[in-house]
Amino acid sequence: MGFVYSTYYRGEPQKVREFISNINLKNSQKTYYYAITTCGKYDGNALVHIKHLLKRKDIDLTYGKKIVMFSNYVVAYDMRETIEEETKQSQKDLIQIIQSIKNREINKLSITEPLQEIAYRVLIKFAHNMDKHYNVSDDCIGCGICKKVCPVGNVDLDDNNKPYFKHHCEQCVACIQYCPKKAINYKNKTQNRRRYTYPGIKYTELAEMNKND
Repeated sequence: MGFVYSTYYRGEPQKVREFISNINLKNSQKTYYYAITTCGKYDGNALVHIKHLLKRKDIDLTYGKKIVMFSNYVVAYDMRETIEEETKQSQKDLIQIIQSIKNREINKLSITEPLQEIAYRVLIKFAHNMDKHYNVSDDCIGCGICKKVCPVGNVDLDDNNKPYFKHHCEQCVACIQYCPKKAINYKNKTQNRRRYTYPGIKYTELAEMNKND
């Protein structure tokens, strides 16, 4: 059984934490468990946290690995122009990780890094309300894509089909990335920054998974 997720603020997204905390694994102690976290560079304690969550259920995380990928957190920085090269390297790294999982390999995870833990605990608290700094320009065409791609139902549309945000944001920034007119922005920081969405999945597929109609 595997958990694959993004690194947020040097840790795991809150929804991942909630999912693992609530999942019933009572009869699965002998299962091979692995965790893969994707990150732009640093994974902090993202794997160690999952190890501890599973330990509370008397389960050992058998294998954990980070995979460095193209980072697209547009709120914090403009994205690099090296996406092609980085994606090719990520694909190579992934092949080895998949093989390790197929071979049921075991590895030991490092201990909790205190400074990374402090950063995570402080920053993750602000994630839900960061959408209060989102703004919607007059370029908005009322397409509703932002609502459909939000994985936690944080986006809704007013009577004019203009999005508003309900302050339980996870900071995946899908609403910013998928807006076809770049109408959704964070403060005055993202208007001129590049956008990136994975070409292997359409927003309609995300909408189907999210069921945010």
